[in-house]
Amino acid sequence: MHSVYAQANHQPDPGPSPTQHHHHHLHRLLRRCRTPRDADQVHALLITTGHSRNPSTLLRLSSSPRPPHRRLARRLLLLSTRPFFWNRLISSSSRGGGGADEAILLFSLMLESGVSPDRFSVSLALNACSRLRFSSEGTQIHSFMVKRESAISSDVFLNNCLMSFYCRCGRVSLARRVFDRMRERDSVSWNTIIDGYAKVSDMGRALELFERMEPSDRNSITWNSMIGGYAQSRGGIDSARSLFDRMPDSDSISWSIMIDGYLKRGEFDKALDLLERTPGKDDVVVWASVVDAYAKHGRLDEARHVFDGVADKDVVVWNVMMSGYVQCGMCIEALNLFDRMRRESGLAPDDTTLATALSAVAELGCIEEGVSIHHYVEKIGLSLEGKAGVALVHMYAKCGRLEKAVRVFEAVDCKNMDHWNVMIGGLAVHGLGSSALQMFKRMSMKPDDITFVNVLSACSHAGLVEEGLACFEAMEGTYGVSPKVQHYGCLVDLLGRAGRVEEARRVIDGMPMEPNDIVWRSLISACRNHGEFRMGRRVATHLIETEKGSRSASPYVLLSNLYAGCGMWGEAYRVRVVMREREIRKAPGRSWIELNGVVHEFAVNHILCN
Repeated sequence: MHSVYAQANHQPDPGPSPTQHHHHHLHRLLRRCRTPRDADQVHALLITTGHSRNPSTLLRLSSSPRPPHRRLARRLLLLSTRPFFWNRLISSSSRGGGGADEAILLFSLMLESGVSPDRFSVSLALNACSRLRFSSEGTQIHSFMVKRESAISSDVFLNNCLMSFYCRCGRVSLARRVFDRMRERDSVSWNTIIDGYAKVSDMGRALELFERMEPSDRNSITWNSMIGGYAQSRGGIDSARSLFDRMPDSDSISWSIMIDGYLKRGEFDKALDLLERTPGKDDVVVWASVVDAYAKHGRLDEARHVFDGVADKDVVVWNVMMSGYVQCGMCIEALNLFDRMRRESGLAPDDTTLATALSAVAELGCIEEGVSIHHYVEKIGLSLEGKAGVALVHMYAKCGRLEKAVRVFEAVDCKNMDHWNVMIGGLAVHGLGSSALQMFKRMSMKPDDITFVNVLSACSHAGLVEEGLACFEAMEGTYGVSPKVQHYGCLVDLLGRAGRVEEARRVIDGMPMEPNDIVWRSLISACRNHGEFRMGRRVATHLIETEKGSRSASPYVLLSNLYAGCGMWGEAYRVRVVMREREIRKAPGRSWIELNGVVHEFAVNHILCN
């Protein structure tokens, strides 16, 4: 790219006003500013021309969502003491590709620069911590508020933000402490703490606060939080219905909560009865939730029947039906519906539609259809910063086109967590552990639990044992991410593949939670592969006994294969006999093949005819 600084020095003066010329030319330069190098050149120009503190320039840059503009604004704001411009930059970073983590970083830089934050600065930082569930950083902001000992620490609005932060991080007891210490409260204060208890299904405390409120102060948000809390708690649907019937003025959200509560419990008759009585029974959003519920319960025929009966389908209805097919493994039907939507509905597929279609393509491995969808995405100019971009990377990686996946990934200007995770996961699946680790080190944001599952899996498949162990140690120690059962499963698999079976067993014994069957299966597979027959048989037998009520064939198959690997064919046969006696069947594998643009599906024992 030609130097933007050089462009500044070779432009003729178009008019008599140097100030107007400068602003006009600066705006042209900012439009061309696309890379960090461009930002550095514009920064130098602003300093040498004496316009680095120009309010108009600061406002334009601090409000922009573009990364080079934010980079430039950050450098210029180090010279500014006005919180207004910092607030604009923090807000635009949070909304744009920088994400909430960049907003928190900017708030820290603001404090380090000696700029005194106002109530809006603090609220933006707290909201960013809420979105990322950054409990430690949010608690530090709380301490900052207390130390100020000014109006900022007794501000009702800020205390409401603080309660919302603690509730979103699952620390409702701390939110309650803030609530109890507030000298003044408004309806938002009451609704926030009630909703916080409802979200964690602590309906006893939620009800206690609900009853303490003056009936005249309860609004639709209060009622809906209570109804929603009971509807999602175990055995609470009847209490939810009782509150729903008591509600003075039920709104569309109340009806939707009750209908959704019945649907999620499979009580379709009660849901449909309410649906017939709701004032919004012609609302396609409500019918979309019915389609979605049927699909999630595996009742695709009923879902399709409701879908076909919706008169004016919007994109959401098409999306939930397609998603239902994909979730149930009916990917060909999902793609057929996608084609029908484009041909007949007159609707333009949105980001979710394309992401769902690409997920179906990834499962089927029909790369030609995936390339066609990619061309469509490029044709309509859809940004790759959303779901479709993530799905494209996943599709290419899943279909074996890893170089193409990397090119799509690198073309995304503002990558979010999902982009990084799916790219690292793609490298892991292809056994490129070192590349996955390099990608992990390149991440420009704090990794989450999915990131570590992918990185540990990459180390496992590539045999990078020490690197995987170091990564597991860094999870909590460096990044503050608590290991879940999936991470322990990856660790067991990592050690098991390397033949360190005893260490893998010790990991399981030291787990802070109950190991699931996937963890046990990883250990059994390691025992089979490395000749640890006795341990493998003991674990497999234990797994079968603890899963007697289960219909899973996996532990039986693993035990049978363990016997077969040791040449104990009689024992292997007896395990298969037990499976038949208990009527446990291994689900047949399915495969898809694309011939002449048509995807064909077949399973074991299918007869292929010409």
